[in-house]
Amino acid sequence: MSTPTPPRPNATAPAPGDAARPSRRALVGWLLMVTRPVLPPLLTSTVCRVAGQLLGVAMFALAAHAVVEAAQALAAGGPAPSVWPVLSAMVVMSLAKAALRYGEQFLGHTVAFSSLELLRAELFRALARRTPRVLTTAHSGDLLARSTKDVDRIEVFFAHTFAPAVSALLVPLTVVVTIGIGATWPVAGAAALTLVAAIAVVPVLGQRLAAAGSRRAVAARAALTQHVTDSVQGLAEVVGYGRAAERLERTRALDDAVVAASRPATAAGALRRGGVQLLVLAGPIAVVAAGAGPVAAGVVSPAALAAAAAAVLRLGETVRGAEELAGSLPTALAAAERVRQVATAPVELPDGAAVLPPGAIGIAWEDVDYTYPGASRPSLRGVRVRAAAEQWTCLVGVSGSGKTTLARLALRFDDPDRGRVRVGGVDLREAAADGLRGRVALVSQEAHLFRMSVADNVRLARPGATREQVEAACRVAALHEEVAAMPAGYDTLLGERGASVSGGQRQRLALARALLAEPDVLVLDEFTSHLDPAVDARVRDGVHDWAARRGATVVEITHRLHRIEQADHVVVLDGGRVVQSGAPRELLADADGPLARLRARQG
Repeated sequence: MSTPTPPRPNATAPAPGDAARPSRRALVGWLLMVTRPVLPPLLTSTVCRVAGQLLGVAMFALAAHAVVEAAQALAAGGPAPSVWPVLSAMVVMSLAKAALRYGEQFLGHTVAFSSLELLRAELFRALARRTPRVLTTAHSGDLLARSTKDVDRIEVFFAHTFAPAVSALLVPLTVVVTIGIGATWPVAGAAALTLVAAIAVVPVLGQRLAAAGSRRAVAARAALTQHVTDSVQGLAEVVGYGRAAERLERTRALDDAVVAASRPATAAGALRRGGVQLLVLAGPIAVVAAGAGPVAAGVVSPAALAAAAAAVLRLGETVRGAEELAGSLPTALAAAERVRQVATAPVELPDGAAVLPPGAIGIAWEDVDYTYPGASRPSLRGVRVRAAAEQWTCLVGVSGSGKTTLARLALRFDDPDRGRVRVGGVDLREAAADGLRGRVALVSQEAHLFRMSVADNVRLARPGATREQVEAACRVAALHEEVAAMPAGYDTLLGERGASVSGGQRQRLALARALLAEPDVLVLDEFTSHLDPAVDARVRDGVHDWAARRGATVVEITHRLHRIEQADHVVVLDGGRVVQSGAPRELLADADGPLARLRARQG
């Protein structure tokens, strides 16, 4: 009787928009939480921005005041005031403003790029926690877009949000109060009206439309990235089957979708920029109009009014910063929403805490049922198999019989619908993932090779391994002589995805990588499918010797039955069920048995 098991988590990851969309406050809160360690310099950057913009306003006001005062003196027939004090002050303020600008940009972008680093690390940690399950529920192109382009778009939030928002509040307020004190409050009121309209009214117009458009545009760009990624990775097939024009047409259509999705936000941004620029130019005019009466009454000097008008005109930099913030923030938050969706997604296979026992360990599949997500038929039905410790167990059967599925469950790539998988007696639902993968290694048919040297590709399993240990693993995999003959030997750089080596070499590099990890259980999925019989025999003999020395457990999935007698135990599967199990010679002795029939088909 089988032991009750908890239900398997839903295999399908929520698509964008399926779950409740986070509020802007929630997005900002998450961004600040992840990046908190690197945020303090942002305060200094903001102080530099505020001080630098105030200096810029003071320079304009001082210059305007000096020019009008000199003009008045000349008009009255008197001598013009000396320009040296003003020029000296302008030089000092210019140098100070330059230093403040440098500090603002350096510190702001240091925070921004450090924040992007933390966000990428958070995203990668989330993907690592969900691997390998996430690889069956997400597209590589979409994940690539989220971890590169989307993260890059968030840079605006850190480098061009807090400081511009604070300066848009403090700098105009300081200028308006100063105008009120030096050129009457009605003049300050006229300046305040145009500034409030330019900073607080116009930038928020169309924000809802822009936010929705930004979300659509970011999603459209992700679809385009996925399509281009697929097309590049499958370029040989696309060209070989004459589908280049078709893929290009689809690329154009997706590109048009990006443009169409971006159009509303672009149009709203153009209108905002035009409105803000109009108000920036209207500000000095309003100041002069409001100050004409006080100047005529002798309450305000013409030089003071000119300084006020120049100061308001110079605030255009601050005002435009607020508008740019309003235009770029929706895109940044739309990208942050996509990154957060992956980074905070629930882990489909929660990690356990149980530790596998030391020493030799075996694997047991106990009354296992399993159906792949979206499939109409189960891949495994009531499977009860035991791969004993320190033995070589072969899983054989026709394609689709469930062999690879058993291997996937042994590494907890997923949980069974019913029944349990135990390694070393520990239910994998209760086992710590790091402990499991440190003891069990998989060599698949199509292992991934990275664009780095042969030695580093093998050393991926144990970064601290010496060259001698790497070479020893390659010798077991019957690969050492071939690597030594390469142009740079073990330092030879491999092409992307191992394109510069043969299929057989790629398989043996993956095998050497697994051997270097010194696992207690080695799962081999068609690990010699690309090898000729002679090399196949050498590799098998090497792995048999290695397993015997280490006391390792080996589970092999294979279609090749010519050396099946080397196994200690054979399990024959058909239609997701075990149809025969036992020692290979005993099974082959039954001429009408499933194993004998499979071998007869191979000649």
